[in-house]
Amino acid sequence: MKYVFSLLTLIFMAILTGCTSTAENAPVDNYITHDGNLAIIWKNPNQYTDIESTIWLQSKFTPYLFTELTEELGKQVNPVLGKDQKLDIMVTNLDLAGDVQPTFGASADDIRVVSELYPPRINFDYSLSQSGKVIKSGSEKLQNMSFLFGIQPITSQPFAYESDLLKKWFKKEIKPDLIKK
Repeated sequence: MKYVFSLLTLIFMAILTGCTSTAENAPVDNYITHDGNLAIIWKNPNQYTDIESTIWLQSKFTPYLFTELTEELGKQVNPVLGKDQKLDIMVTNLDLAGDVQPTFGASADDIRVVSELYPPRINFDYSLSQSGKVIKSGSEKLQNMSFLFGIQPITSQPFAYESDLLKKWFKKEIKPDLIKK
């Protein structure tokens, strides 16, 4: 009887300890990435439509994804912006091209199936400033429904479809205004 009481006490204590402990990997509300005169705030990434990793730990994949996209856009932005100009972007949703599908035991990891059914999408607010004064701002909801059509370049660049969305937006919406100034 004493053994049963001790066992129940241990189980009860384990349950209480589990209920009161804090999570080691508490979700991060925002990530901030920089590249020269470009700053991107990734707001509430745990609520994004699809940034699911297939082979990495999600905690490592998310910062990698955000850093790669920032660096790719930075390659377009930084040569064009003047020293006193800055582009700030706050991403509110991201949906990577494709969809993660289970392999049902064929492999240890799930796979991302890229098809025209799952186009890349990104929603964000932006602000272009010069000497601290906002010269252009707005909100965008970008998607490319025809991202698989046409000639696809052979590249090892990660997140090519999402990077392409951002680069085309910058060339069309921001760069023409910078040339006028």
